[in-house]
Amino acid sequence: DQYAIMVAALCHDVGHTGRTNAFLVETRHELALRYNDNSPLENMHCARLFELASNETLDVFGNLDVQGRKQARKVCIAAILHTDNIHHMDMVRDISTIYEVNSETCEAAALAKSEGYARYLQDVMRKDSLKWLQLFLHLADVSNPLKPFRISKAWAARVVAEFFEQGDEEKRLQLPVGMLNDRDKVTLPGSQHGFINFMVTPLVVSTVRLFPTLHPLTTQMADNLQQWRDLWVAEAHPAAAEKAKRDEEVAKVAAIAEELVVRTLDPNVPRGRMHQSSSSGSSYRTTRSSQS
Repeated sequence: DQYAIMVAALCHDVGHTGRTNAFLVETRHELALRYNDNSPLENMHCARLFELASNETLDVFGNLDVQGRKQARKVCIAAILHTDNIHHMDMVRDISTIYEVNSETCEAAALAKSEGYARYLQDVMRKDSLKWLQLFLHLADVSNPLKPFRISKAWAARVVAEFFEQGDEEKRLQLPVGMLNDRDKVTLPGSQHGFINFMVTPLVVSTVRLFPTLHPLTTQMADNLQQWRDLWVAEAHPAAAEKAKRDEEVAKVAAIAEELVVRTLDPNVPRGRMHQSSSSGSSYRTTRSSQS
């Protein structure tokens, strides 16, 4: 399974056209026709992977036995198809429900309590391994806001440029212009705030609740959201009411990120003081105090 998910990650966008599924369906692209409008890109990625693997010199599954090949194919197809964002909200709901059912077990795991870890492995980690493989590939696929800001900003600019190219083509073809595709209306800081706040945060927070050691992801995400807010203020000079609303949204994410760090700290160990980060004072980072 680990090998298969690495292959799936490598090939999950192989042959990508630089256009979204919605665009392919709207333009009646051959991929949309071939796959009956159902995740045409993701279906194509899967097909291309196994077309390549059918070449003996390129067969990355060549050393697996029959059952191993079947399992690897199952994992690759399930995980790659699930990277279609049409499944995003269902995934958020599913993993939120799993956390609610196993919240005590996950909180014990957050504190690294050895007596609860066996139960955590049994009830969470091993109960639905295919679900976690799907989750982690999808999480990785939307993980740009979880990277250090310098890297995240550079890749966000590239992604938005691709969206704008599609928007230009949509205008030329007199098609509905995608929400993030209009270069005359969308700004980079604004698009990233919306992407992080409404799409990425629910997924990442629910994931970290289930897998407590991943809390640095939410910390980085909150820091990045703050930096996008600062860029937006510098570029857009928003009215006080707009700024206050965005500051409230940034502060909410920062508070959740802080909570997900604190839950992993031994309450009997003194903590370091809270450090404000960035100019608005809405993002915080907690560190353990040094001990002699």
